[in-house]
Amino acid sequence: MATYDAPMQSTNPNSRRVLEQIISTVASSLELDDVLRGVVRLLSEGAAVHACFVYLVEGDQLVLRAADEPYAAFVGEVALDRPRGLAWWAVEHNEPAFIPENLLDDPRVEYVPELDEERFQSLLSVPIAARDGTVIGVISAHTEAPHAFSEAEVDFVVTSASLVAGAIENARLYDETRARVRELEVIAELAEAIAGASNVDALLPQVVRHARELLAASACHIYLLESGSEEMSLKASAPVGASARATVRLAGLGPEFSRRGGSARVAVPLVAGDELVGLLVAEETPSVELARSAASQVAVGLKRIELIERLLEHNRVKDLFDDLAVGRGGPGIEGRAARLGADLSANHVVLVARTSDEEVERRLASAFPGSLFDGREQTLRALLVLNGRDPRTVVDVVGCALAGSTASPSIGLSSVCTGATTFAQGFTEANQAVLGARALGREGTAVAFEDLGAYKYLLRLASDGGVRDTTIDAVQRIAEYDAERGSTLLATLETFLERRGSINATSEALYIHTNTLRQRLRRIGEISGIDLRRDDWLMVEIAVKLVRLGLLEA
Repeated sequence: MATYDAPMQSTNPNSRRVLEQIISTVASSLELDDVLRGVVRLLSEGAAVHACFVYLVEGDQLVLRAADEPYAAFVGEVALDRPRGLAWWAVEHNEPAFIPENLLDDPRVEYVPELDEERFQSLLSVPIAARDGTVIGVISAHTEAPHAFSEAEVDFVVTSASLVAGAIENARLYDETRARVRELEVIAELAEAIAGASNVDALLPQVVRHARELLAASACHIYLLESGSEEMSLKASAPVGASARATVRLAGLGPEFSRRGGSARVAVPLVAGDELVGLLVAEETPSVELARSAASQVAVGLKRIELIERLLEHNRVKDLFDDLAVGRGGPGIEGRAARLGADLSANHVVLVARTSDEEVERRLASAFPGSLFDGREQTLRALLVLNGRDPRTVVDVVGCALAGSTASPSIGLSSVCTGATTFAQGFTEANQAVLGARALGREGTAVAFEDLGAYKYLLRLASDGGVRDTTIDAVQRIAEYDAERGSTLLATLETFLERRGSINATSEALYIHTNTLRQRLRRIGEISGIDLRRDDWLMVEIAVKLVRLGLLEA
C-alpha cells in the first residue's frame, strides 16, 4: 500500500481553477450538505477520478456524507466500521494513502457492494483534519483503471481536504449555535406554556410536545405520581399515541440515561424542592442536561398549578360551607357540592374544631374518606360522610383518630344531616357542641350535640340573647366580682347547686374547709342578693349556666 508523506503544491492550472471554485463553494454556505455536494463534484473534475466520496467520523464509524452520482442515494446509509479499510488507515495515521491497482485484492480494503467497488482499480484516501489536528473525516477517490496518483494529484486532494475541514468546522459551529438558539427558544416557549397554563390537563400535552422538540427525541412521555401510591401513571405523550408503559413503579426508576436495543433513553425525575412529582421520559436522545433543565421547569410549574388549584378548591369549599351554614345556595348547591366530591343527600355529621392543625385534618380525612374539610385561622370545619357508619360511634371514631396527636382540639359534632336544607342546623349544633364542651369541662375532646343534655336548650337561649331577669342579673354581679377580684365565687355557687346544697360534698369537690365554703356562700348572698334558703335553686342553676355560657362566648 503506497503512502504519501509530503504534499507539494500543484502547478496544474486546472487544479488551481478547481481549488478556487472549492474555496468559493466553501465560502458560499454554512449548510454542510450543500458544501460537501459541491466539493465532491469539483474534486471529481479536478482530480480526474470516476467516483469521489466524503466520509465523516461519527463515533466508531465513518459515515458517507457526500458522493457524486450515481451514489448520492447512499449518503447516510453507508458506514465503515473501525478499523477496517484504507479510509480508517488514513484516519488513524493521519496521512494520505493509495492503492494504485487491483483494489479488491488488497486485504485492507473494506468492500462496499452499494458503491460498485468491483468497477474500480485504484483508491486514494486523504484524511480531513480539524484545526487541532483531530481527524474528522476522509476524502476517498476511485478510478476505474489502474492509476498511480502523482504527488500533484495527492497534493490537490490534500489541499481540498484542508478546505473541506474548515467548511465542516464552520458548519458544525453554525449548527451548534443554531441548535443552542433553538433550544433557548423552545425553553422560553416551554416556560411561557407553564406560566400560562391554568390546569394540569392543559399543560402536559404542551410539555411533552416542547420537550420532544427540545431533546430531538423520537417520543416524550410524562408520568405523575399518584397520591399515596408507589406508582407513577402515564398522563401525556408526544406524538399522541406513542408506545409507552402505563405505569412506572418508584422502585423501578433506574438511571437517568440508559441504552436499550442500541437506542438512547433519558428518564429524569420531576422534583420540586424535595418532593417527587413525576417523571419525564424521552426516547432516542442522549440530552440528559437539557432534560434536567426541562424537568426542573415542569416540576415547579406543576406545583404552582397544584397550589393554585388547591387555593381555588379551598375557596370553593369555604363558600359552600358558608352557604350551607346560613341555609343559602338555592337549588344549585347540590351540584356545587358534587363538583367538590360531596353528595349532600348522604348522611353527614358537621364537625367544628378549635384548631388549625393540618395533622388533625389528615387524621380525620383518613378516618372518614370522602369528607370535605375547610381549615383556616384557628377553626377547622368538616362535613364528615358516614358511609353507613352508626352515628352513635362518630365521637369514638374521632377520638381514636386523634389519639396520640400532638394537638388536643375541642371538637363539636352535630346530629346527622341529610339534604342541603339540614346543614344550617348542623353547623349551629356543631358550634354549640364546641361551646358546650367548654361548659362541661371537656375541652380538648370531641363532644356530640346529642350529649349536651340540658345545655342543648341553654346554649340556644344564650346564643339567641335577650333573656334577662333578676336572677340572671344577680348571678352576673357574681361573675363581675370574680373578674375584678380574681375570686371563684361563681364556680363555688355552681358546684354547690350541682351537689344539691350539700356542704360536705361541695367542700370535698372544691378541696376547701366547710367553714370556708360557708363564708363564700354568705359573700355570694351579699353580692347578688340571692337567698339560697328561699329562692328557686333550678332558676339559680339555669341562670348560672347561662351566665357562664355568655362568658365563654365572650
